[in-house]
Amino acid sequence: MGVSALLLGALSLFLWKVSSHQTVPAPSSPPPVVADNPDHELKELAVQLEKKPGHIPVLIRMAQIERDKGQLDDAAGHLREAVKNEPSNQDAHLELGRLLYERNDVAGSIAETEKVLSLNPKQVDALYNLGAIYANLGNSQRARSYWSKAVEIDPAADSGKKARAGLVKLGGA
Repeated sequence: MGVSALLLGALSLFLWKVSSHQTVPAPSSPPPVVADNPDHELKELAVQLEKKPGHIPVLIRMAQIERDKGQLDDAAGHLREAVKNEPSNQDAHLELGRLLYERNDVAGSIAETEKVLSLNPKQVDALYNLGAIYANLGNSQRARSYWSKAVEIDPAADSGKKARAGLVKLGGA
């Protein structure tokens, strides 16, 4: 009985101390989030590229950052390096084709996007992009051809859906 009373007393003392312990209040607001710093990220990526020259994901990310900053020539340089280092990389060719179109190099854009289709004739994004280029050039027949194939291959993909919408605008859905 004495041991039980001693344990009960110890437990009571412990519970009293725990319940009377003050906790530190949580901060009223979360710590500030550091804003994205594209120049810092570019520097970090350049260090990674020094360690592994020609690394395609790093080159593509650098191109995306440069494009977002409006540095289209620098972005194109990164993408050209990527396709030189890995000529069968569809993503690099596709991004270079998009960028060349932004730079008003329509012939270069078509050539790069056609390279994607030579690697993978069922690449829906490339089919859509070529359809859009030809639609913008006023060549409805070629646009319709590319967009129809995109819809046929993958109507549920974003590019397949955009191709269907393009066909509707051309009156050929």
